[in-house]
This record gives sequence, C-alpha cells and structure tokens, in this order.
Amino acid sequence: MEFLNKRMIINVLIVLITSALLVYVIKQAESIHLPYLLAVLSAVCIGFIEPYKGWLLAILQSALIVSGYFIFTSVPDSGARQELENFSLYGSMILTFAASFVGAFLKRALNMK
Repeated sequence: MEFLNKRMIINVLIVLITSALLVYVIKQAESIHLPYLLAVLSAVCIGFIEPYKGWLLAILQSALIVSGYFIFTSVPDSGARQELENFSLYGSMILTFAASFVGAFLKRALNMK
C-alpha cells in the first residue's frame, strides 16, 4: 500500500476545500461557534476517511488554515474583531487535531466488528 495513492490525493483536495471554507467562515462569523463547529466536523471527517494517515491531513488542514488566513485575508480594523478572528483561528487548529483523532477512533471502533 502506497502512502500517496489516489485516495490520499482526493482527501488532500477535500482538505483544501474545507480549509478554504473554514478561513471564509472565520472571517465572516460573528462568534466562535460556527468556525469551531465547522472545524470539528471537517476534522472528524478527516479522521474517519483516513484513520491511519489522518494525522497528515490534520497537519495539512492546520497549515492551510493559518497560511490562508494570513496570506489571503486582511487584518480587521477593530481590535475586538481581530481578537475574535484570532481566537477562532487558533481554536480551530487545536480542534482539528483533537477531532481528527476522534474520527479515526470511531472508524477503527466500527471496523473492529
């Protein structure tokens, strides 16, 4: 089994799309709830679709979120808005790692039958 196979490439594309969506939601959200929910849902899916290589996808998603945020978006004018976006950004990164582990655990538990 190759490490970089067709399935992994498709999953990388999925991570690219969800990361772009997550950066958009972080910029548009009025609270932390929606970015956190999206981060958890996407990360659980990452762990579920790739239970053994999901850690790489979680690292990739975190890197894409941070780089996408700092490269493609502008700094907000308001200090409160900037704090909200930073809290959503860094919290989403942490949740990505935790939730991808949960997704992988669920997939492995379902396959133990």
